[in-house]
Amino acid sequence: MKKFIKYPFVAAIAALFGLATVSCSMEQPFAEEEGTLRMNLVINSDVTRAQLSDDDLAEKCVVYISGDKGLIRKYEGLSSLPQQETLRTGRYVAEAWTGDSVPASFDKRFFRGYQPFQINPGVNAVELRCPIVNVVTSVNPEGVNAELIKDFNIKVESSTGSLDFTPDNYRDAKGYFMMPYGADGVRESELKVTVTGRNLENKPFTKVQTIKNVKSAFEYVINFTYNPEDNDPAGGGYITITIDERETLIRDTVAIFAAPSIEGVDFDITHQIVGEPGQFSGDKVVKIIAFREISSFTVECVDMESLNLPAQQIDLKNCDDAMVARLNSAGISWDKQVTDVEGYDGVTRQLSYLYFSEQYLNSLPARNTEYIIRLTATDGDGKHRSQDLRIAVGEEAVVIEDPIVVDDLSLEDDKLAVGARSATLSATIVDDNVSDVSIRYRESGSSAWTTVPLSLSRAAGKKCSVTVSGLKPGTRYEYQALCGEFVSQSMYFNTESIFTIPNASMEEWSTYSASTMLGTRNVTLPWSVGDKSASFWGSGNEGSATANKTVLDKSGDMKASGSYSARLASTSAVGVIAAGNIFIGSYVRTDGTNGVLSLGREFNGSHPTKLRVHANYRPGGNVTVKKGNEGYVEITSGGTDQGQIYIALTTAPIEIRTDPSNRKLFPSSATNEDGKPSEDYDKVIAYGQVTWKEAFGPDGALQEIDIPFVYNDRARTTAPVYLVLVASASKFGDFFCGSSSSVMYLDDFELIYE
Repeated sequence: MKKFIKYPFVAAIAALFGLATVSCSMEQPFAEEEGTLRMNLVINSDVTRAQLSDDDLAEKCVVYISGDKGLIRKYEGLSSLPQQETLRTGRYVAEAWTGDSVPASFDKRFFRGYQPFQINPGVNAVELRCPIVNVVTSVNPEGVNAELIKDFNIKVESSTGSLDFTPDNYRDAKGYFMMPYGADGVRESELKVTVTGRNLENKPFTKVQTIKNVKSAFEYVINFTYNPEDNDPAGGGYITITIDERETLIRDTVAIFAAPSIEGVDFDITHQIVGEPGQFSGDKVVKIIAFREISSFTVECVDMESLNLPAQQIDLKNCDDAMVARLNSAGISWDKQVTDVEGYDGVTRQLSYLYFSEQYLNSLPARNTEYIIRLTATDGDGKHRSQDLRIAVGEEAVVIEDPIVVDDLSLEDDKLAVGARSATLSATIVDDNVSDVSIRYRESGSSAWTTVPLSLSRAAGKKCSVTVSGLKPGTRYEYQALCGEFVSQSMYFNTESIFTIPNASMEEWSTYSASTMLGTRNVTLPWSVGDKSASFWGSGNEGSATANKTVLDKSGDMKASGSYSARLASTSAVGVIAAGNIFIGSYVRTDGTNGVLSLGREFNGSHPTKLRVHANYRPGGNVTVKKGNEGYVEITSGGTDQGQIYIALTTAPIEIRTDPSNRKLFPSSATNEDGKPSEDYDKVIAYGQVTWKEAFGPDGALQEIDIPFVYNDRARTTAPVYLVLVASASKFGDFFCGSSSSVMYLDDFELIYE
C-alpha cells in the first residue's frame, strides 16, 4: 500500500538573523506587512513491511524555513510545530526530510523535499512534497516457479550495501537503496542482481544481471521467464531476468496531525500570572486546540490543599460529576462538550476552554513561592502536550526572569552564522519594557569587550540580531547580552579558519606523461610534482595533447607577483576549437575527442565572501560555432569570443563530460536541458562568476577583480566540502565554440573573507 502522509499545520516564522553590520535587523521584519503561512507537508510513503510507522516519520521529520536573510526556523518533529503564527511578506524556501538514510534496507526509507514559496499579506497555502529518495527494488512473485528454480537467493547490491530476497520474503519485500557517490563525485546509477539456486536437474547455477541508470523514487521489479530446453552448462541459461521500471505511485492519503496545544486567552501562559492576595481582576481562560478528540485532559499539582483542589491529579475528561461539581464550586470549570471548528485545510479542530475564575485566583493565600498547576491534553492518537500554569500571589513569589536572553549560536542551525571574520549574534527579548539593550563580545580570555547596541522597536519574545565584523580567523569568542545593569550568561563560538589556495601564485609547474590516441605525450601541469591526481589544479592539456597543442602554460609576460602567471590560450585542430582553460580538479580521461573532468578539490568548510584574482583577457575574433550547437551558445560565427571564470562551493566533486551524446555540464538550475532533474544541483551551495564579452585589463598588465560568492538556501544547513574554480579563454569551449586567438592570463588567486 502506497500512501501520502500529510502533515497539516500552520507555521509562523520569526526572523533569527540579519545581515546589516552593527545594526539590528528587526525593524525590517516587523515593520513590513505580514502574512500567515499554512503548509501541508506531504510524504510519498510506501509502508509495506516498513519499520517506521506514520507517527515515526512525523516525529523524525526535520523542517527548515529560510528567508532572504537566512535560516528562520528549524522544527524537529511534528510535535514541535506551532499551531499558528505569522511572518513578514517576502520569498522563502521550505526544506524537509525524514526517515533513515542507510545504504540498503528492507524497512528504512529516506524522504526529502524542497519548495520555494512567496508570503503575501493574508493567508498563504504551501504544499511541501517530500518524495522518497531511495531506489526501490522488488521481485515479481508471479514469475517465481518453485519447480523451475529451487532454493533460490536473489542478491541485489550497490557498492555500499546489499539485500537478499529469499523464499521467505520475496513475495512482499521491497528493498530500499541510497545510491552512493563514487570517488569522482558522481552518484552511482547501477545495481547488480545475482540469482543463485538449483535448476531442473538439481544442479547449482548463478545468473547475473545489471540494472543500469537507476533513479530515485523509481521501483525496479525483477521478473523471471524460463526456457527449460536451454542446455547452458552453467545451469542458469534457461532463466531470463528482465527489469520493469515503475515510478512510485500514490494511491491514498493518510493524515497525521500535531499534538494538542494549550494557550492562554489574552495572556501569555508561558509567564507567571501575578497579583496581590485578593486583588486579581478577571478570569484567566485557557484554550485547548486538538485535531483529534481529546481522550484525557488532566489538571495536576503537588500542593492540592493550598490550591483548593480535591486531588493531586484530576482527569477532567473522564472524572465523575461529583468531581466536576467540587471543581466548579472552587471556581474552576471545563465544558466537556467541545466546539468543532473547520480550519483552512478542511480539517476539523476541536476547541475547548478551561476557566480559572477571579473568585478562584483570589482564594489563593499569599506565599513566597509560586503555585504551579500542570495541564496535559492527550488526543485519541496518543499525542499529548503539557503546559504549566504558574501563579504568583504576592511580591515574594514573583520570579524575576532575565529581561533578555542571549541565543546560543549553533552552527547546526545556521552554517552561515559564523564566518572567518564575522558572526551574526542574536538575543531574545523577554521583557518588552526593557531599554538600553546591547550585545558585547571579546576574544575568549581577553579582558576588553566590544559592545554593540540593539534597537528595541518590536514586541517581547522576538529575536533581534546584529552582525559583527573585524574578527580574527580561527579564534574562540565569548559574547553576552546586556540590559541596564543586567548581564546574561556567556555563550561562545569559534570563527572559521581561512583557506589558502595551493599554488595560487602559479609559480609551480611540471609535466606528466599521458597516453593519447597518437601515442605518449608530455602534458604541462600547474603543480610542482608531475602527478595529475595529486595536483590541486588541472587543465584540458591532456586532451589537446593528442593534437600536440597546449592550452595552458606558465608565462612571464604578465604577472602580479613572482616569476609566472597562467596563460590560457584557445586553439584549434582540424577546425575544432579547444578552449584555453584551468580548473581546480582533475582531468579524468579522454573519451574519443572529448574530455571527462572532475571539478573540485577538498576544502576546509569555511565561507569566503569572494574570490580575488589578477587577470588580463583578450577575446579573439572570427569565432567558430560548431554545427548543431548554435542553440547552446551566445556567440555567433565570425563574431567575438567570450571568456569566463566561475567559482562554487559544493558537497561533492562535479563530473563534466563534453561528449554531445552524453554531455554533462556544471549545473546552473535544478533541471537539465532535457527537463529532467539535475543530479548535481543539490551539491552546489554557493556560486559566482564573471563573463567578459570584451577585453579586460590594460594592455600588457594584469588587473585585480573580485568575484563574489552567492550562497543559496542549502548553505544554511549544509557545510561546503569542495572548492570549484573554472577559468576559460573561450566560455563555450564545452560546445567546441570560440576563437582560436582568445588569450587569458591569471595570477594570485585568493579567497577573501569579510
